Amino acid sequence: MRFMDYLKDRLILVLGYILVLILVFVVLFVFNVYYTGIVMIMFLLIGLGLFMFFYRFFQKKNFYNKIYNILNKIDNKALIHEMINETSFLDGNIVLDILRITDKYKLDEINKYKYMQEEFEEFMEMWVHEIKSPLAAINLICDNNKSALMKSINEETLKIDYFIEMILFYARSQMPEKDYLVKKNNLKDIVNKVIIRNKNSFILKKIILDIHDLDVTVRTDSKWMEFIINQIIVNSIKYESLKIEIFSIKDKENISLIIKDNGIGISCKDLPRVFDKGYTGSNGRGRYNSTGMGLYLVKRLCMALGNDVIINSEEGEGTEVKLVFPVGSFTNEVIGGENGIKSKK
Repeated sequence: MRFMDYLKDRLILVLGYILVLILVFVVLFVFNVYYTGIVMIMFLLIGLGLFMFFYRFFQKKNFYNKIYNILNKIDNKALIHEMINETSFLDGNIVLDILRITDKYKLDEINKYKYMQEEFEEFMEMWVHEIKSPLAAINLICDNNKSALMKSINEETLKIDYFIEMILFYARSQMPEKDYLVKKNNLKDIVNKVIIRNKNSFILKKIILDIHDLDVTVRTDSKWMEFIINQIIVNSIKYESLKIEIFSIKDKENISLIIKDNGIGISCKDLPRVFDKGYTGSNGRGRYNSTGMGLYLVKRLCMALGNDVIINSEEGEGTEVKLVFPVGSFTNEVIGGENGIKSKK
């Protein structure tokens, strides 16, 4: 707090006190008080006024400077009222009371919306599980009644199931610590489950699969990793790949799962934003009808699991996605670069 600001704030009181001093002087003079008595009284009143003025200035200055200093040091600014003791003047205590009341109100509001969010997520998970039952029944009917129409219906229900699963994992990604279980899993088993899920698409589009060197163990959550790999495979299928190669490589620090395709690739201008929420890019518009959520969820879930995800791509040549698993210990830190993106020149 600056002195001039304090003086401006107290200007009326200062002018009023000066007016009182003048009136006292006039009264003393009218009543023929001795000159020395007038001087002593005036000096006493002026000294007392200056003492009270500067005492209050330094009292408030120290209080507000202390608040600003603490604010600059702590990360959670809302805890400021917990860091300051009761003060010796009324204004300071009123400020602290206001901070406590507003902080309590803020916490109550946050808890209210947090409860609403959790309730919504629980409902979404329940809905997703319930909706899967009729979809499974439709798929079973299609399998038992072979025809071109049933085949088309089966394809559409698989698309619905894919988007429902995306909703489920999006809800789970908001609070990942409540859902995932990291343990040792065989990478080949996880990849095989994804291949089986998409076997009809591979057959229909005559995609060549080259799978090798996958018999390795990594620390991950099998459900989450299956979803991540499936998102990548679905993208490869969607963007006109005729061949998909899946393999792993290992070094001293990491095990990397590589998924390569020879599809349409990603342009240089789109590549830096492929992990952005809702970003579809030039490929995702038009006939490909992308949601822009697949790779966003891949990145988000990988970060929660402690994996890095790196994309190399060249337009017209294909795309390579690398999922990096740390060797030795599980960590929640992202191992790779800031965006996990590399582009071929």
